[in-house]
Amino acid sequence: MAGTYHLKIDQGATLDRLITWKNAAGVPYDITGWTAKMQIRDRAGGTLYATLDSANGSIALGGAAGTIRLLATAATTSSWTWTLGRYDLELTDGSSQVTRLLEGLARLSPEVTQ
Repeated sequence: MAGTYHLKIDQGATLDRLITWKNAAGVPYDITGWTAKMQIRDRAGGTLYATLDSANGSIALGGAAGTIRLLATAATTSSWTWTLGRYDLELTDGSSQVTRLLEGLARLSPEVTQ
């Protein structure tokens, strides 16, 4: 079952969020060789607002440390015009086993200084 984590993203600022996936004993999962993908949409199955993906470098996986780093440049977040969406974060191991790790709301805080 996916955990719930709500994202607040500042429009026009760099998004750099680090998450560590640990088991119940607090030991990080080894995600060496895994891939990750996250999409933000207006609703499940709805309009796509943004995609972060380990294939394009907007998600960086930390192998044995179990870290997942979400990355988007200030120029990227500046181009986003939505204010509220839903997201989930999925990780896939080498055998195509998919784990939906997180889900929740994504709020974009509008930029004032431009």
